[in-house]
Amino acid sequence: MKKKIIAITTSIFISLISIVSPTFADTGITLSPLNQTMVLVPGKTYTGSFKISNQAKNTEDIHYKISVEPFYVDENYDIYYTNNGDYNQIVDWITLEDNNTGVLIPNSNKEIKYTINVPENAPSGGQYAAIKAIHVPENNNEENGTNIKVSFGTAYIIYAEIAGTTERSGETIGTNVPSFIFDGNITAESTLKNTGNVHSKATYKLQVFPLFSSEEIYTNEENPETKLILPDRTLTYKSTWDQTPMVGIFNVKYTVEFEGVTTEVTKLVIKCPLWLFFIIVFVIIAIITWLIVKARNRKKSTQTA
Repeated sequence: MKKKIIAITTSIFISLISIVSPTFADTGITLSPLNQTMVLVPGKTYTGSFKISNQAKNTEDIHYKISVEPFYVDENYDIYYTNNGDYNQIVDWITLEDNNTGVLIPNSNKEIKYTINVPENAPSGGQYAAIKAIHVPENNNEENGTNIKVSFGTAYIIYAEIAGTTERSGETIGTNVPSFIFDGNITAESTLKNTGNVHSKATYKLQVFPLFSSEEIYTNEENPETKLILPDRTLTYKSTWDQTPMVGIFNVKYTVEFEGVTTEVTKLVIKCPLWLFFIIVFVIIAIITWLIVKARNRKKSTQTA
């Protein structure tokens, strides 16, 4: 009886292991490159450019409008183009060289040029702007235009550092790797705060090992995830193994590097669906109960004899 229960439980584990593959949607219009980092000197003028392309599986022309907006992110790195704080003054310094509207035929691109006139009294530290593409349907006016899905693919981000007195500092508020996962993928989370006055880069490495092996089954160590954290911003970021099996026991190592400080967390992680967890608990209780009953019956038989 005991062997049968163990065999059934083992077969359930094996049959339920599966891999989840991510899929991605075609966003249509694209900008290239996606961002530019630069050091600017007060009183100087700078020029730059990027390309806007209609490379989607699309047989229609795209009517577009280009605008310069403040670049702002919240603690989850969701993007907003409406803030206009001290770190977004650069928006007023940027001028588009050509008309900011145009048409892209299928499989075509156009170079968008811009100029940055940095004032003499520009404050030291970070300045951030987004040159954003907006789709304007044909025969509609600008007020009836529709925004293309907000993403880095439809905005060219400028990360500027104004030369002068800059302060680079930050702190790690917390890191977390859950020990038990009922649903979803293995995910590690870190919250960092940039306490300086210019953007700083954070690096995230996630490594996953089997329970009894030192051979990695997942790692991004050679190509770690990176994020630029804006000044006076707190960022909570999650690193995920998208192909986590439905069931398994793993050793997870999570390493975060930020402003010269390395934080490392190593933890044993169990992945098991909630319904399977209850089945396992039920089976264990059933086995224990059966053993207790059997032991009591044996004791009674001995006492009777």
